[in-house]
Amino acid sequence: MDQTLVDRTRQRPQASQIAVRVREALRGLPLVVVSNREPYAHQRSPHGLEVERPAGGLVAALDPVLRELGGLWVAWGSGDADFETTDARDCVGVPPEAPRYTLRRVRLSEDEVERFYHGYANQALWPLFHLAVDKARFVRRYWTAYQAVNRRFAEATLETVEGDAVVWLHDYHLALAPRYLRERRPGLFLMQFWHIPWPAWDVFRICPQRADLLEGLLANDLLGFHVQRHVENFLDCAERELGAVVDRQQGLVAYRGHRTTVQAFPISIDVAAWETVATSRACERWMARLRHRFRLEGRHIGVGVDRLDYTKGLLERLHAIDLLFRRAPALRGRFVFIQKAAPSRTRIKAYRDLQKRVEAEIARINAAYGTPDWQPVIYLPRPLPSAGMAALYRMADVGLVTSLQDGMNLVAKEFVASQVDERGVLVLSELAGASEEVPWSIPVNPYDPEGLADALVQALTMPAPERQRRMAQMRAHLARHDIFHWMEQHLDAAARLLDSRAKARWLFADIDAIRETVLSRDRIAVLLDFDGTLVPIADRPQDVVLTPAMRGRLARLSASPRCVAGVISGRALEDLRARVGLPDLLYAGNHGLELAGPGRTMVHRDAAVAQDLIARVCARLRERLRDIEGVMIEDKGITATVHYRLVQRGEIERVQREVMEELAGTLPGRLITRQGKMALEIRPDLDWHKGKAARWLLAGVLGEEWEDRAAVIYAGDDSTDEDAFATLAPIGITIRVGPGSPVTAARYVVRDTDEMGRLLDALADWVQGTGPAEHELEPQGPVVLTPR
Repeated sequence: MDQTLVDRTRQRPQASQIAVRVREALRGLPLVVVSNREPYAHQRSPHGLEVERPAGGLVAALDPVLRELGGLWVAWGSGDADFETTDARDCVGVPPEAPRYTLRRVRLSEDEVERFYHGYANQALWPLFHLAVDKARFVRRYWTAYQAVNRRFAEATLETVEGDAVVWLHDYHLALAPRYLRERRPGLFLMQFWHIPWPAWDVFRICPQRADLLEGLLANDLLGFHVQRHVENFLDCAERELGAVVDRQQGLVAYRGHRTTVQAFPISIDVAAWETVATSRACERWMARLRHRFRLEGRHIGVGVDRLDYTKGLLERLHAIDLLFRRAPALRGRFVFIQKAAPSRTRIKAYRDLQKRVEAEIARINAAYGTPDWQPVIYLPRPLPSAGMAALYRMADVGLVTSLQDGMNLVAKEFVASQVDERGVLVLSELAGASEEVPWSIPVNPYDPEGLADALVQALTMPAPERQRRMAQMRAHLARHDIFHWMEQHLDAAARLLDSRAKARWLFADIDAIRETVLSRDRIAVLLDFDGTLVPIADRPQDVVLTPAMRGRLARLSASPRCVAGVISGRALEDLRARVGLPDLLYAGNHGLELAGPGRTMVHRDAAVAQDLIARVCARLRERLRDIEGVMIEDKGITATVHYRLVQRGEIERVQREVMEELAGTLPGRLITRQGKMALEIRPDLDWHKGKAARWLLAGVLGEEWEDRAAVIYAGDDSTDEDAFATLAPIGITIRVGPGSPVTAARYVVRDTDEMGRLLDALADWVQGTGPAEHELEPQGPVVLTPR
């Protein structure tokens, strides 16, 4: 067995470990999951009641955590025996064999299922949001049922939850439920993940109920989509339809007194579980069985795995396969395509019609090209066990995904996770969200049959070393970005928002208490970000100049024996020192990877070795982006920044994509990106950030007991400072700078660099023993914490 695989499998987090992280992130609040699909269903059978555990990444990820953590899951009771097992409140303990949490089932009549689920959800929202506009049907009785069922889900949640909680809603079935929850229980923390694409405004405006859908979703505190493109589309729709105030840099929407943070969280799979199945003896038996049954020995194998859905490009795929056999007759008899296609939503006519057309097209291709000992397309409509699915993926030379529009497409990730021999090639639609994560695949446009046929030839003729290199890179990326990483991203974002509820207070409203804290300690440490904190953000980083007044404030602080002052920035260390120009300060450049102070310097060892790699990446990015006006690539030695503040809005997505693709082509796991203010930071993938750098500096200057001796003040203005806020929050006075600052782990906010200057003046007076005039620190009107 591949040693890399063994090591990766061993690193799979245990449910108990994840539960601890969840409990910490949610600050002790109970977790409530609300989804259309339930994690356990009771069904009647000839043998009595049986329990079904529906397959799916969401259930696989969250069920083990709730088993450890306890909590509540609210879902439609879809099993025909579901309510034979519930109590008077429609609740049942699950898992049935050893209950650890509560499943609250929502009763829906056949008519409600028809109108809510098969009607509005899957004949209005699903086709429209997948750009199948011709299939969208907006029927008033469907909409009425959708409203009623969403209200029913909200009521079931409120009846079962006592007090405050974190409610995590899922998908397009429940777009209105957050508003109903917010109206009845304003103190709930609501977050929702939207599992399908969000279309551009010109498509979304077709929906007659578009304002209601937006208002429902904007009742959430946190709203997640698969990719940044869907985030941008949502922000556009909120701004155009509702006139909401949108801050695109921070992903904030302010509407009717409520703020919603909107972020991208690319969903994934349980990679370790798929790898375990793919290396099992059961999988190898299935591979042998399939090869024997379908005469696959000595032939190239292509695989497609889909629900029978018009968004998956099945007819387009078959058209390309037909074209392949016509244009490359040498592949006849040598290439077999296996289409695993499960019938879906057969109560809807469009799906029944699609199934007939797909089956007819497969039959036509087989009749046109097949021989007595070779069937070009093998059709598998029946379910396979997990070992059988892994066998299909593992033995395939080509995995083919031709989505016409997809939020993510987890089949692509299942294929990669199962390719433990690293011999297959992924041919992936550029219209699937997964294409933004795996640039090592062969991208295709499913509407281009000639291009798709060419891509299949490229995959089938690709040299083995190239196939192995591409697959190894995809597998390394996927191992680091599995379903548990997706969950942790959500929880980290939720934790910051939960902290901001209690801590985002205007600093000058508490100035007397801050003064008492400073004067009560032997020492004071003031650590400050540079751009956006000491100087306003500039369109071009090289244009920034520290004013004499701000330099004077820093000099006054550093001159006091009681005070330690430092600047922590994403800029290169030498650039930072040159711009500040004060030798007695502490400095941390490159987000803390380079540190310097009187008699003390440090460059992170693992970051230093990445300097040549950073230089090569910057050179290649300049070549990739040379035709985009306004983009700036800043090589800072051991990190780099791609600035796109001056780039036309329509080109920003291309800049982001080119950066991701370039990093994907470097050594896997060496470099990562982090979103800044209209910029992408590129840095070594190390467990080091501004918070750890701050602690290192303070320990070096003040000694290991600095937490007991010093009042620590840290101020910054962007996402890279949030690490420091979180690290220093229990012991420090943490300050987020900027009018869009309420979503932060910092305890306080100030509006701008001018207010930061007022605070530094006050600190200098305090540590030097002089008191400022009272009017200098009086609040100058209420702070307005709204997005810019």
